[in-house]
Amino acid sequence: MPEKRRKILPPDQRKKEILDAATEVFSAKGYRVASVVDIIEAADIARGTFYRHFGSKKDVFLELIEFYFAEFEGVLEKCHFELMESLDRGATPLEVWKEFALAILRFHSENPELTVLIYREAMGLDEHFFFKANEFSDLSTKGVARDLQIMVDRGYMPACDVEFVATIIVGATVNIVLEYIVRRGTSDLEVIAEQLARNQVKALAPPGITI
Repeated sequence: MPEKRRKILPPDQRKKEILDAATEVFSAKGYRVASVVDIIEAADIARGTFYRHFGSKKDVFLELIEFYFAEFEGVLEKCHFELMESLDRGATPLEVWKEFALAILRFHSENPELTVLIYREAMGLDEHFFFKANEFSDLSTKGVARDLQIMVDRGYMPACDVEFVATIIVGATVNIVLEYIVRRGTSDLEVIAEQLARNQVKALAPPGITI
């Protein structure tokens, strides 16, 4: 029987296929149980193709962590510019924060397997993964803190430790993502974003500010 001929792809595209396959495998089996062979079979590639791009399954997992946070940082940057535009046109704090929350929920809804890997696998594995994920998570929290400081400067929030508040908001959002999007598969993100934003704005808005 003739050997199956694999389609030749550009290196970046082949690497992405391996990462996509690894995401499915790690999400289904867990990092510890999954093997390089599982990834190779899921990606339908030769062993040599895998090792041209990655030295081990640990290397794949680390790249997935970096990919997640790079993509998430892009979402936060987009939210930052939209926040500025919304405030400049006179949007209410609730409108501003709802759009912010909705963007974050959509990102995780579109990447459920990657979300599971980061928050249920990376955070619970060996110290190297934990510190790597925490390192990027801190950068995300600082991005939220930056936008909270803008809200403080514009008078929409009282002066506070914005990094501490950002940590609370990020933690609450992660729990909502895991419970409502990952576990329950909730699709009405508008409703979740509205409830999340309304509760956060109520808690943070100074007296006299209409939400």
